[in-house]
Amino acid sequence: MGNMLGAVSTFIYFGFILPSIQKDPAIPEYFSTLFFLAGIGVTAFLGFFLLKRKSVRILYEVADGRQDISEFDSAMIYHLQREALQFPVVVTVISFLVWILAGFIFGFIEPLITAVIFNVVTPDLVLCLRQFLGIILLGGVVTCMVLFFILENAWRPHIPKFFPEGHLNRVKHVLKISVRKRFLVVTLGIILIPLPVIVTTIVSNISQLHLADALTRSQLISSLYWELLFISMDSLIIALMMAYFLSKSISTPLLQIKNAIKAVENNDLDTRVEIMSNDELGDVAQGINAMISSLNESRRVRDSFGRYMGEEIRDEIMLGKISLDGEMKRVTLLFSDLRNFTSLVEKNHPRQVVKILNQYFNEMTLAVKEHKGLILQYVGDEIEAVFGAPVGFEDHPEMAVQTALEMRKRLIALNITLVEQGFEPLEHGIGIHSGAVLAGNIGSQERMSYALVGDTVNTASRIEGLAKIYGTDIILSQTTHNLLTGAYVTKQLEPVTVKGKDEGLIVYKLMS
Repeated sequence: MGNMLGAVSTFIYFGFILPSIQKDPAIPEYFSTLFFLAGIGVTAFLGFFLLKRKSVRILYEVADGRQDISEFDSAMIYHLQREALQFPVVVTVISFLVWILAGFIFGFIEPLITAVIFNVVTPDLVLCLRQFLGIILLGGVVTCMVLFFILENAWRPHIPKFFPEGHLNRVKHVLKISVRKRFLVVTLGIILIPLPVIVTTIVSNISQLHLADALTRSQLISSLYWELLFISMDSLIIALMMAYFLSKSISTPLLQIKNAIKAVENNDLDTRVEIMSNDELGDVAQGINAMISSLNESRRVRDSFGRYMGEEIRDEIMLGKISLDGEMKRVTLLFSDLRNFTSLVEKNHPRQVVKILNQYFNEMTLAVKEHKGLILQYVGDEIEAVFGAPVGFEDHPEMAVQTALEMRKRLIALNITLVEQGFEPLEHGIGIHSGAVLAGNIGSQERMSYALVGDTVNTASRIEGLAKIYGTDIILSQTTHNLLTGAYVTKQLEPVTVKGKDEGLIVYKLMS
């Protein structure tokens, strides 16, 4: 359609605006129109023939969504991606070659055929050359420039179907038309293309004025006026069209980038910019997508990190307010261990054991996080949690004791669910101890974990083991008991000697 409009415009110029051999009375008025239709038929058939390749048909199928790019092998995908990127350029080049052919047909062949058929004088070579250049420059170049921008704007929305993951610049040996080149082409096209036609028109008319009589001169001057007016108006319309499509080719991706940035500002990290070109704007869009993906990954890491501790602790660490290199801390440790875990494993299928453990750990973890604790590790059926590290809290003994009471409460509710599922109820023992530890990152260069080192850790683990001996679920060390400021019902138990300690430990049973 674009080429047809250009052809009709050029035909009107040479058929009605520009003086031609059609003024000879021996030539029928319909001949020029008939020859025009025949010539257009030939050039149109040639153009469609060149664009009827198999790969072009596949391009249309992928662009229309009738086929998915992933259905092809890697070599075909790469070929289709190259074809998609250079499709507007290829169509434009083919169109221009057809316009050159049309220039020969209507600039040289038509006058010769007309002269032979109707036995008229062959037009001057300057007039033929003028018509040839006019068809190519005023018709072909301008039409193809406008055609390129129209086709590119229409084709761009289909590009993402060939590049689902972006990365258009990975396709090599493809013509890249940068934004700078676009402006340069449009500017030079608007300025330079009309000039040869105008100059040729003026020179041709001046050369005829010297040999013409007064009446002919008047006709030539009037014709020159209309020719220049037609060329000026045609150039103005073309300039406006190219300016519009040029601005659209730049503003559309910029608007998408703007909307994506605004979405990110609104914390929407699922947004993406469609990459529709391999120029600078495409590179910026690819960079925006990479940035959003990086932010999304950071959010996932942040959310995952938050699963192991309270949000307050996570935010403190990620803001760099907490040192992870190793520092002495006064903390309270909580160890929890399931009773009769070996029997549980023997009586149930491993999948059922995992299901039970996951339910148990989920409830206990929620209790720890609710009171700003950090779970250091799960070992089998055991939980190790700390209060007061890495973020320091003055009331860390209270936090640990409150967590233990919450764990007791949650276990009662969980056991009701487990019985309904056909499992036996669970029992656990909890040991709590306060003291000094060295807290920091421990491990290898490949993998590190936040851990606590010191006698306090070993003592807390030993106290947890005493819960089974004393037949209770929560035991506090004397240190933790003395640091409590709240009102709790406790009962002192008989001192006991544990491994690694020469003196007996004084411990308390936490009742409520």
